[in-house]
Amino acid sequence: MTLDPAWISGIFLWALALYLMFSPLALRLVGALEQQAMGWLDSSGQTDSSERAELYASVVSIVPFVLAGGLCNYLLDIGLGHSWTLSFGIIACMGSGVYELGRRDGEANQD
Repeated sequence: MTLDPAWISGIFLWALALYLMFSPLALRLVGALEQQAMGWLDSSGQTDSSERAELYASVVSIVPFVLAGGLCNYLLDIGLGHSWTLSFGIIACMGSGVYELGRRDGEANQD
């Protein structure tokens, strides 16, 4: 197994699909990481710590989804072969995007 562009694309397609599928979890993760970063930056006495904490939290919150996307891509590569990883990644992105739109619409209609 080598890291060719198709394999890397598959990892990030799956990461995007998982990020969209679990967006409430991602938002809670960003909030928790932002609070943690605020504590670290406030203790070091740096100014403008809220902007840095937001940047840190948003970048670090992507890492678990990239790792899970890599696992999904790897398992799909083993199970079905290399040619299916991108196809299923695209299908997963489309499905999770439709799910996220429906979830947000449902939340908006509850108000």
